[in-house]
Amino acid sequence: MNEAQLLKAIGFPKATQIMKTLPYNQMENKLTPAQKKIISEHVVSRGIRILATIQTNNTNIEVYENETERYDSIVFLAINVKDLKKAVQIYKVFMSIMPNPIVIIFFDGSYTKWVFSTHIKKKDGYLVSDTIYEIKEVVMLQQVEQQLKFENLSKTNLKMFYESWLERLLQLELQSRYNIYTPISLKNNLLEKLVVMDAQIDDYVRRAKKETQLNMRVELQQEANKVKLAKQALIEKEQDNG
Repeated sequence: MNEAQLLKAIGFPKATQIMKTLPYNQMENKLTPAQKKIISEHVVSRGIRILATIQTNNTNIEVYENETERYDSIVFLAINVKDLKKAVQIYKVFMSIMPNPIVIIFFDGSYTKWVFSTHIKKKDGYLVSDTIYEIKEVVMLQQVEQQLKFENLSKTNLKMFYESWLERLLQLELQSRYNIYTPISLKNNLLEKLVVMDAQIDDYVRRAKKETQLNMRVELQQEANKVKLAKQALIEKEQDNG
């Protein structure tokens, strides 16, 4: 992955760019034995890079903080991994030792995966992940470079900036997976609704294949078909709106 090209393409200001390898020994003493094992087994050696930090003094975007959340600086990391399936597990390790909201783009030899999370502020000043969002591999890096632009993200405050960045990537995934071009929001996450429907369909189909009683198998197949029809109706409605 060409990190410099990515930052240039999406228009991150020079003042925000870091582009430095994060030495593992700087974070090792903060990790539990289990966390060290996750990093050593799944992260490529010298594969942790700080791409950028977004904060008030380099963007003029205001800090946001309330009783449960804090957005005073957003850290953008790139991590080279051996298996993208471990991305969320690795993200949780980093979230546990960093006092700021983070965005991580994970990559292996062929694909990328973005991970974001909402968070809860702890008494010790650190943050704990609340809801984790994965942007799946169907969103190609070329799409991101073409359609995600720093200038188009919300500048109201750092929380709004973070959420608009996430929402834009969710929208790209919605386009790639379902050919829907309507805007998406965390409060009304159409992508999540469709993914849940897909999981329900898969579950009904899986159970039907294992079912030995004909009447139960037919019933499960009918339930799967109901969800398929509801999903298709939702997709067609949103495609018309888009």
